[in-house]
Amino acid sequence: MGTGVNIVKVGRMTALVLYLLTSVVALPAVGPFHHEKAVDRVRRQETSEICDFGSDNDLITCDWSNRNGSMLQWQTGSGSLANWLGGPNRDSGTGDDAVKGGYVFFETSLLGASPETRAAQNAFLDSGVMDSTGAEGKCVAFSYYVDGLSAAGLRVLLHPLNEEGLPAGFDRVLWSTKDPTNQKWLEAEVLYTFKTDHQIVFEGLAKDSSDAYRRYRGFVAVDNVAVKQGSECKGHCTFEGGFCGWTNEEGDDFDWSLGRGSHNPSTGPATDRTSFMHGGMEGGYAYIDSSYPRRPGDVARLSSMEFEATGADSPMCLRFWTHMYGNGIGTLSIVLSDTRESKDRDIWSLSGEAGNAWYQAELPISSPNPFMIMILGKVGKNNLGDIALDDLSLTQGSCPTAPQIAAAASGDCTFEVDECGWTNAGARDRVDDIDWDRVSGQATRTSTHDHTLGSEKGFLMALARNNVQRPGSRAWFTSQELKPSTMPRCMSFWFVLNEPFIDNTGPSLGSLTVFIKSIEKNGNAVMTPIWRLYNHQGPEWRYAQAFIAESTEHMQIVFEGTWGSSRANGFIGFDDITFFGGACSTMPSGAFVRVGECRFERDTCDWYNDTTQEKSSASWRLATVSRRPANLPDKTFGAPEGYVYFDLFNQNVGSNTARLISPPISAVEEQFLCFTFWFAVFGAGESAELRVVRQDNSSSENGNGNGEPLPPEKVWVLDAKIMDTTRPVWFPAQVAVDAQTDFRLMLEGQATNGGFAVDDLTFSPGTCTTRPEDATVKNNQEL
Repeated sequence: MGTGVNIVKVGRMTALVLYLLTSVVALPAVGPFHHEKAVDRVRRQETSEICDFGSDNDLITCDWSNRNGSMLQWQTGSGSLANWLGGPNRDSGTGDDAVKGGYVFFETSLLGASPETRAAQNAFLDSGVMDSTGAEGKCVAFSYYVDGLSAAGLRVLLHPLNEEGLPAGFDRVLWSTKDPTNQKWLEAEVLYTFKTDHQIVFEGLAKDSSDAYRRYRGFVAVDNVAVKQGSECKGHCTFEGGFCGWTNEEGDDFDWSLGRGSHNPSTGPATDRTSFMHGGMEGGYAYIDSSYPRRPGDVARLSSMEFEATGADSPMCLRFWTHMYGNGIGTLSIVLSDTRESKDRDIWSLSGEAGNAWYQAELPISSPNPFMIMILGKVGKNNLGDIALDDLSLTQGSCPTAPQIAAAASGDCTFEVDECGWTNAGARDRVDDIDWDRVSGQATRTSTHDHTLGSEKGFLMALARNNVQRPGSRAWFTSQELKPSTMPRCMSFWFVLNEPFIDNTGPSLGSLTVFIKSIEKNGNAVMTPIWRLYNHQGPEWRYAQAFIAESTEHMQIVFEGTWGSSRANGFIGFDDITFFGGACSTMPSGAFVRVGECRFERDTCDWYNDTTQEKSSASWRLATVSRRPANLPDKTFGAPEGYVYFDLFNQNVGSNTARLISPPISAVEEQFLCFTFWFAVFGAGESAELRVVRQDNSSSENGNGNGEPLPPEKVWVLDAKIMDTTRPVWFPAQVAVDAQTDFRLMLEGQATNGGFAVDDLTFSPGTCTTRPEDATVKNNQEL
């Protein structure tokens, strides 16, 4: 976890060295009531040692133990034993040794035999007893992994004890997560202070026993646990014993101060945030003193240490508590300072009085270069303007800016208060059939809670249904205008695409698509898809990212939801939109939209008819309700429109070949792309043929060497003579396409009394077998 910290295997048990593959290793039940035996362990817990839980044939527990009387238990495991015992298939290390590395995990699908044990849903892993942390505090560092439908998350608790080693008051939640970790280990740090004896507890959370998903396998795992000095939690601060490495800037008007309570009941907090929340008198906070000799507009700057650049897919979340009470409150601002390019960027700002209470704030932090965080306190109109800060922390992952009005730019939204400026399409510019509704988790009529709060009381956006809904009905939800940016951006959000019951026709829930909407000079709106998923993706909230390239034009983001033909009570929704800087990857990877992919729901996605053929009246066209071959529904949603087709009957004049040409498709590192589509054939069919042709789009220097481009190449050919054309039905097709150079694809159709329909064009990296086999191009076939 931290630098300069050695991995130490302590407290090994002889019995575990002789680990037998016929039994499950359970942690010893040394609970919080064994205070005398735990005292010796305190000294070891206070060192900067990491418990790595050993390896597969030597699993250890260090000083961590299951709580006495707990119905559910943590157990030791390793990647090599995961298929037998459960847990992740590797520990949090890297390399080949990670498969054998140990960890502790809680199997969340377990249910007891009795009603009492079946109701249990949490497992508690206790540290040894520790005494006062001192003013500097302690830093708990660990890796964690959450996966499976039955897993509900992980919490780190502070468990107070009295002099007899018995529980003294309620547990305090120091850190929590409810989200799966996308099948990887994540790292976390928690800084806390406490005056008396206590334990640190890892609480694994399972779904309630009444939840249908509780019986599905899942786990919460923890590895590389260390209790270190508070100063090793970089960027975190409770302000109990100082500024924790944060420093007052020189050259500003005055300094931030440390305090324990206001001297004026009309401004500032009475206690620090922890005391306010837990009813004690525990410690201090940082604040600006706006009394004489301060003047309106004076600024105090508090700067962090330098942080390494965040990865494009690894933003952080800065959380803190603020108290802004007083008639003269000015402005609290957060500035991100790029130390390599010496650029400052305002990323959060809040002005004015907010009441006599502590409020939590959060914002995403991302930077392609090393950076520092600056906290600016600005004095307001009079001396009743003390602004206070407490409990700064940094965690992995993005988070929507809170409160919403503090965001530097529009877009971030949790939907707990309102839609944050996002709107459904208006009646005047109606381009959809239904709306997105802001609803509570309780109103979804499903088991879906909101993502922000994880409860029925939280709010989210859900795709509405109505009485006249048909397959293909859609809704648009549009952001306010985003300003031009010379840097790439990323939008993250959480989504659910859940179809609880899938009939024998297959998944048909619908789709969720994210577009960039830009306006051309001629006033036409251009919709560019940047993220798209279809049909059932699971019942749980999943994390998503969409890349937004730099742009010199204003743009908007549009969420489009489309219902399919599903007759079940499916659900499509999203929550917690966050914008942050960086050229991020598309997540999940299946949501990546490649140029040339098309399902023809609204247009041809820049595929176009070839108009170079002389005297040609043959063309591909979009199916409509009133004009489509043999009443064929579209493949995507079973709607009466949403595909392309050609039909050629007794063409005596002009060409009988229809050619649809793709936009330019860029080369890929994988060298091949698998082109997948669906087709249907209709008419007499004796002379109908469908072809996929690749046209190299590289420069002439990369062509055949004589300054001319390479000739077109047939890659897939199907003759309708071999097919039953009595009633058109959809068939799957695929072919590997050389993608070492830029290229275009052409869909060529030829017939004298019939035609083909095509839908759902997609690309995936890598090669694939040609399907159907009869469409394989023979060497003697020429264009």
